[in-house]
Amino acid sequence: MQKARQWHKGRTNRIAVARFAEFWTALQNVGDALAEAQKESKRADDPKWKARNQRHWELASVEEIRGALRASKFSLRIVSSQAKAFEEQLITKDWRR
Repeated sequence: MQKARQWHKGRTNRIAVARFAEFWTALQNVGDALAEAQKESKRADDPKWKARNQRHWELASVEEIRGALRASKFSLRIVSSQAKAFEEQLITKDWRR
């Protein structure tokens, strides 16, 4: 009976660690997407890009895009730092269920 409990506990720990790793990878992917969006926002000043504005669509201004990127990157930094700070607690309490 003891071995069964140990096996179950070990399996639960591996699953919790895998879930945290998946979460961390998702955060990294979001960071990569924001970096790509920042590269694209540098081209937003290009007159050819503005000429693509279709009559049925309103494009955000360059300032709005860059402001949203700054806010998103700031929020991502907070979430990432909190996730790393509470990694052990997240694994042992939240993702063990």
